[in-house]
This record gives sequence, C-alpha cells and structure tokens, in this order.
Amino acid sequence: MDGLLRRWGLQGYDVRALTAGTNNAGYYVGDDFVLRIHRNPVAPYEHAVLRALGGLSFAVPVPVPADDGSTVVRGELQGEVVSASLSRRIPGEHPVRGDAVRARAAGAALAELDDVLGRLDPAGLPPGAMWDGDLTTIHPRVPSLGPLIDGIPADRRAEVARILTGIRPRKDLPRQIIHGDFAPTNVLMVGDRVTAILDFETCGPGYRAMDLAVGSYFFGNFGQPTAASEAFRRGYLSRYPLTDAELNALPDLELMREATSLVHWHGRYLDGLTTEQDIADRVERLLTVAAHTGRMVPPVG
Repeated sequence: MDGLLRRWGLQGYDVRALTAGTNNAGYYVGDDFVLRIHRNPVAPYEHAVLRALGGLSFAVPVPVPADDGSTVVRGELQGEVVSASLSRRIPGEHPVRGDAVRARAAGAALAELDDVLGRLDPAGLPPGAMWDGDLTTIHPRVPSLGPLIDGIPADRRAEVARILTGIRPRKDLPRQIIHGDFAPTNVLMVGDRVTAILDFETCGPGYRAMDLAVGSYFFGNFGQPTAASEAFRRGYLSRYPLTDAELNALPDLELMREATSLVHWHGRYLDGLTTEQDIADRVERLLTVAAHTGRMVPPVG
C-alpha cells in the first residue's frame, strides 16, 4: 500500500478499507482521498469523461494525477499486482433504497448529469464501449452466447435463451454518452442533497433512456415498481424529459441491462473472479425482471 500511495506523494496516512464493490475495492486515505483498486481493465474513457465534466451542482470523482502524470498506477498490494487510481474524498452517504424523497433528488441529479453528458463532444474523448444491446460485445471472454446458454441449468435454459437471443440493438431510440450504472451505491448525499455521483466505469455511448431505466430498476425492487422508483422517475423527468418512444421502451431497457449484466458476470466467472452461485443468482434476477416487466422477449426496434 505504501508503495502505491508514494506515487501520489502520500505518506503517513491512515488507510481504512471501504466496503468492496461489485467490480472494485477501495480505501479511505486519511479523510482526504479515496484509493480505488480496479478489478476490471481500466479504460482511459472513464477518466477522460470525468475530466471533461463541469458545471454540475454536485461533484464527481475526478482522478488525481500520479507522479508521472498518469491517473492509473500499477503496483503491488498484498502480493498482487493491481491497477489503482486516486480521487479526493467527497462528503456524503449512500441513500437507502426505498427512501422516496432521496430517490427523487437522485433522479433529478442523474438527469442533470445526462444533460451535461449529452453535450460532450465525442471527438474529444477516446473510443468508448457501446452499450446498445449487442450481447456479444459485452465481455471479451463471451464472443457468443451459446456456451453461456449451454451452462444454464436445464429447467431455466429455454427461458434464458429466449430472452438473450431476443435482445439486440435498437434503431428507434436516441443515443448519447450515459453513466450506465446508476444505483444508490453510486450516489452520495448529505441530507436530501446529492453531493456526488460515483463510478463511471461503464460510462459510454448508449441509449439516452437507459440511465432512467437503470436508476428506476435499482431504486425500485429490481424491476418491480415501488414508490421510490416512481419518485426517482418523476425527479429525472422533471429535469430531462424523454420522448414517448423512450418512455415506452423503459421496460425493454431494464431487461436489456439485466441481460448485459449476466453476460458480463459470465465473463468474470470465466476469468475466475466470481462463482457459479453468482451466475445462478444473476439468472434468477434476469427471469424476475422479465416477469415483472412482462418482456420475456423484447421487441426489435
């Protein structure tokens, strides 16, 4: 740890572990910084977007350059070679799922972010991964769906195959740069005010309405509407109206997101980063979302 922190000229700081995230781990460095340990490959796109953002009413975790000017450092931590980045700590706590007042504020903050993201010039950014429903481009270890489907338990295989093979890119929805993974764990709040939006790892070009679909999914009950998910939706749409076509597509986008997540986790499983039980849990979540949204096979746009 000391060797990593010296790359940013930090010594003598008290280091405390944060709760590990789905894909990454993190540490408080004193009360001033957060060190992020990346378990997935770090794309330059994320940090380029963070540096380009401005004019927001809340903060984002802009990376702090290391001694050589880079924002991602390779080093050893507990005997493992890792990639790490550093940002300044932002005050706040994560909202609790089910809190409708905070959900509405979070929805409005995401809308503000999407408004700014939609005005970024893609020509000024590195190439970004496209999250458009092509499930064969989600993870380099999963270039086709066949092996994934073949590994699903027999009593779930036909349903999962029907869902996965029915999802494909849509031509009828506006696209822009989106956050891609808006959940309560990626928001910080003080009282009812959003102080930060975090974790831009999946940020990239995608369907504009996907952020609202993902946020409603996570602030609700994983595909089942709740008072909090409805408040989140109202907060978002009050700041960033969408078209009727986008609003009608929200259930399809929720299912598309969950299918994308299953493919991503299968890739992580092939890399030895997750377990068979994790994949089984993701399968059940996919089927639950399909049942709640009534979109067992989404329409092709």
